[in-house]
Order: sequence, then structure tokens, then C-alpha cells
Amino acid sequence: MTRALLALCLLIAATGAQAQTLRVQVDGAVRNAGIQTHHAGARLSAAVIAAMPTDEAYATGAVLTRRSAQQDQIRLKAGLLHDLGVLAASADPGVSAQADALADQVYALPVTGRVVTELSPRRLDISPAANLPLVDGDHVYFPRRPTQVRVVGAVVAPCAVPHAPLDDALAYLSQCPVQGADRDWLFVVQPDGRVQKVGIALWNRSEPQALAPGATIYVPLPARQLRGLSGDFNAEFAEFLATQRTDVFGDAP
Repeated sequence: MTRALLALCLLIAATGAQAQTLRVQVDGAVRNAGIQTHHAGARLSAAVIAAMPTDEAYATGAVLTRRSAQQDQIRLKAGLLHDLGVLAASADPGVSAQADALADQVYALPVTGRVVTELSPRRLDISPAANLPLVDGDHVYFPRRPTQVRVVGAVVAPCAVPHAPLDDALAYLSQCPVQGADRDWLFVVQPDGRVQKVGIALWNRSEPQALAPGATIYVPLPARQLRGLSGDFNAEFAEFLATQRTDVFGDAP
């Protein structure tokens, strides 16, 4: 075998080996943070177990991000900013100021590429549907347990309320002054990425449900204010909030 042919064979073999391995990053409240290498076909549980989350890790708020999920979220963010720009052009000074404030908040939030799935090591073992195959470039982050619930949207200013185990969304909302808000609905974004639309009026009142630490309550804008927009602005705003990490807003000591 000539040297040139031998070099070509070695190159092909090396390329094939690289195609069979995946590089995954896991960080946050874990004992073994950093880049991991896994074989093709490995699943989330392999990366999570190898990272060894600490006792401080908040699995409920753990986040898996992927490059493949970013494009849809870029479009979602751009759509929200466009709609807020339309609202900012309103002749109503209050609506305009509110839209500008919300646009500033959306602009500051990153496009994460979050993929909603279970990341608790124990639950991954018993939930095959959640135990997704790893993809090269995956990033798993385990935050520490937060102590607050955030209230954003149609409020005088975003506020953080200390988490209380039995309080529902209305209890948290009562501690944050609203301004130009829908009187019938709230959106609750749980730290695992689930979004719930909650009725708060007498005619549609939902059963009280406790919020997890790190949840975000989005107070929606009233429907009459959104008539000139296409799509469901409030649902899309809550959906974008669900792509964020629990510590993106910070947390008081």
C-alpha cells in the first residue's frame, strides 16, 4: 500500500469515528461540568448521569438547548418585536409606553433553542419518551433552586415575589400592580417550560394551582388592544418566556 493510499484510509477511518461520536456540554449545579463525548445513539440520561447533578440542582428548571430549535425561536422573537412596534405606534400614549417597555424586555432575552423535556435523572430512566437521543452540540444546564416567582407583562413594572408553596397565580398577582391588563386571563410559565392559560374572572375561574419556584406569570394585554395584530400575541409572548432559563431574570439572595 502506498503512503498516499494509507493516508487516505486513515483519514476516512478518522472521519468515520468522528461521525460516530457526539459532543455535549453540561454545566450549572453539577459535579462534572464541561464537554462530554458520547457514541451515536446515546440518550439524555447518559449525559445527565455522567454530569452528576448536585443536591442544589433544580431538575424542574433544567434546560436542554439545541441549535435546531433556534430558528423557530428567532422568528417568534422577531414577530413579537414587530407586533410591539405596531402597538408602540398607537395614538394612545399609555399603550405606546407599555409596548415600548415590553419590547425592551423581549429584546434583552436571548434566543436559547430550548427543547422542553424531562431532565431529572430518575424520571428519565422511567420515561422513554422524554429520554431523547442526544444530538451533537446539545447543551444541558442545571440551575440552582430559585426562591421567587416573576410577574411580567401588563404590570406597572416586572416584579419578583418570594415563592410560597401553596400560593396560586392570583396570590402572586395581588402583590404586583397591573396596568392595562386583560381582566380574564393569566399565563403561567412553569420552570419546566410548560405554559398554562389560567382563568381569573368569575365566569372562567380556574381551580387554584400552586406554582413551582422559578415560575413566571405573564399578565396579558387586553384583546381590544390587539385587534390590529395577526396571530395570538399573548400566547406567543408566554411561549417565548417558556424558552428562557429560570435564572435569566436573576434571583434575590
